[in-house]
Amino acid sequence: MIKRLLRNARRGQGQALVLIAVAFVGLLAMVGLLADGGNLLVQYDRLKRAVDAAAIASAQQYRKNFTQADMDNSALEFLQLNQSDVFNVTTETCVTNPGDPDLCTTPLRKLVRVTASRHVTFGFLRIIGINSTDITASSIGEAASIDLILVIDTSISMAASTSGDPNTVDPGDDPTVCNPTNTCQPLADVKAVAQTFADKLFYPYDRVGVVALTSQSSNGTRDPVLVWPLQSTGNATTDQGNVDSAIQGLKVFTPPTCVQPIVPSTQIGPCLNYPAPSYTFAGQECPAFRNTSPNDPTTCNSTNGGGGLLLAGSEFSGATEVRKDSFCAVIALFSGTPNSSFGDASHPYGYCPDYGNLWTGPLCIQPSMDWTTQTDPTRHANGNVHYTSLDYALDMADYVTDPTNGQGASIFSIGLGNRVEHSSTYGGTADPAEAEAFLKYAALTAGGATANHGVYFYSPNSSGLTAIFDAIYQNITTRISE
Repeated sequence: MIKRLLRNARRGQGQALVLIAVAFVGLLAMVGLLADGGNLLVQYDRLKRAVDAAAIASAQQYRKNFTQADMDNSALEFLQLNQSDVFNVTTETCVTNPGDPDLCTTPLRKLVRVTASRHVTFGFLRIIGINSTDITASSIGEAASIDLILVIDTSISMAASTSGDPNTVDPGDDPTVCNPTNTCQPLADVKAVAQTFADKLFYPYDRVGVVALTSQSSNGTRDPVLVWPLQSTGNATTDQGNVDSAIQGLKVFTPPTCVQPIVPSTQIGPCLNYPAPSYTFAGQECPAFRNTSPNDPTTCNSTNGGGGLLLAGSEFSGATEVRKDSFCAVIALFSGTPNSSFGDASHPYGYCPDYGNLWTGPLCIQPSMDWTTQTDPTRHANGNVHYTSLDYALDMADYVTDPTNGQGASIFSIGLGNRVEHSSTYGGTADPAEAEAFLKYAALTAGGATANHGVYFYSPNSSGLTAIFDAIYQNITTRISE
């Protein structure tokens, strides 16, 4: 009896040892699952963060004439610096994966998907035969697309250099002659440089609109027009061709021919003057101003800078497909002071206070304005009796740039010609350089301290435009890479 009990006790001890051993293995497996599982999550998080950053780095290669190798190498180089054992690194775009809804959006965006894997070795789970596993992470990065509006001065001064001296009216400067042959200078040079600039952008991901400061038809008006809207067809060749055609089609302002002899009651606004006896081109005339008293130049001037900026800014909120994540910019090229504007019921020809015969500077610009520090202590609010076309242009610059109450775009302004820096060439005796001061304000101050300000450039003639547009391109592409 005693022997039987001892034998059963020894058998029970053996079973207990087996159960304990099995339980110990299970316990190790549980510990291993917790430890190695936690490590697996940590390693995945590290890989995911590295892939996120690699996707952004790869997206910066998304530019005109990029190759898939550029993106592959950028992603691989970044990952190898941060995760030395990655493998199966791939990059995908709408070009490689047409039809992928995550990459081929409407409108198109500069999206890149980066996928990578890495090998994770276990410690505790080896006990149950699980030695390692592979993890894979994927992320989509984006480079900012560019939404850009070119605002080009097409007032009659853009034909003033056709025959040489921009300060002397010459029959060869006649816009009815040089427009058909595309020889109006400096406009022809401006168009060539602007087209070269626009062709560097990456269509259809980047979009370009074009605004002219005057109408583009014969017997036209001085009101700015949207020549080409901010839109995309989704086809690079078509989009670039549309922009090129819009730029190349720009023409110098061609108002009606003055009635001879000039009679104020029959001619309101600017007209092209061909006086007797030669009837050769003698520049732009304004009968209503010349023959009325007190002199009212409201209808005369043709540089509606504020109106051009209004049309440009409206495109960022009124485009067919608004892209809130794009980099929005306006390039505004003016050859003189904003001396014209859109008006209202009380000012049908624009804002130009009546100072009688006391004009001492550019028309519709209050002579007392002080621009010494690129601020205007005498700036007037709309509705004030002294509100000028320059006040209007300043307001429109704020509208384009203000990130809270406006469009939040950057203005890159270009002053072309000596009328920008020397207002005395308009016939005034003072030289406060209103045009340059306005363009500096638009680029550097408009919109307040929180605005994404641009840069102001000046060139006395068209020979400096290539370097200026190159500098703007570098500035824009640097900003969207940060």
